[in-house]
Amino acid sequence: MATDWTMRQLAAEFFAMVLFVWIGTGSAVSSGMWTDGSDPARLLTISVAFGIGISVLAYGIGHISGGHINPAVTFAFMGLGEISMIKGLLYMAVQFLGAIVGSLIVWGCAAGLTDTCEDAGDAPVCTSPLKANGEYGPAFTLGLNQVAATSSLGSAFLLELVGTYLLVFTVLNSALDKKSGAGNAACTAIGWSVLLAHINLIPFTGCGINPARSFGPMIVDSMAGISGQVWIRGWWVYYVAPFVGSGLAAATYKFLLASPDEEAAEAAPKEDVEESA
Repeated sequence: MATDWTMRQLAAEFFAMVLFVWIGTGSAVSSGMWTDGSDPARLLTISVAFGIGISVLAYGIGHISGGHINPAVTFAFMGLGEISMIKGLLYMAVQFLGAIVGSLIVWGCAAGLTDTCEDAGDAPVCTSPLKANGEYGPAFTLGLNQVAATSSLGSAFLLELVGTYLLVFTVLNSALDKKSGAGNAACTAIGWSVLLAHINLIPFTGCGINPARSFGPMIVDSMAGISGQVWIRGWWVYYVAPFVGSGLAAATYKFLLASPDEEAAEAAPKEDVEESA
């Protein structure tokens, strides 16, 4: 039986997710070295890192796997019938695995940052969580997503839903629709959507909009011995809201915005129309 996936595609999604988590959560760790809280500069730094990071990687592997780099994006393609369920589940599996590996790399890169906290306890990095034995956990919890104490769970859910909706809405209308005028600039538009979502969401949820990105730090922080500070209030938001937002964006595209088949056929290159005949 013919399949619609290859090991090359799975490898592309895996390595892209490794690098995406390293770029994005790594920026959260490195920018945290300069401040002990959230400020506009750090907000913009992290947002730009995530936005440009996804754009760079989507350009890098788009021709191989489609450049999903997000289980929520893959979910939308599954729902629209653009890929098979098996391919979608395999994509998600390597995306989650890649996020864990990426977070392990961030942990390795940040190892030792808290070693001097006993002598310099007022340093920003010394706000990292303490383990039961009195030792510090991973620096800045490796960019862990958590619902802010000042944000209700309902607000957090809505924010993650809308942020993911923006991303998937952009992906479908700029990269999937055959009448889209984005062309090679689609990856840039997608990157901008991620950047904008982060600017809005970071103060409230840290901005997940990508279940794999949230999963990596949660697993590695748990491995590091601070699971009691990871699986806390609202952790489930990062695994439910993005898929709901993705499903709504896919439905919006399919039933309201997708180009009619005849228009899509007219917009397709001549050789593509001949091949599908």
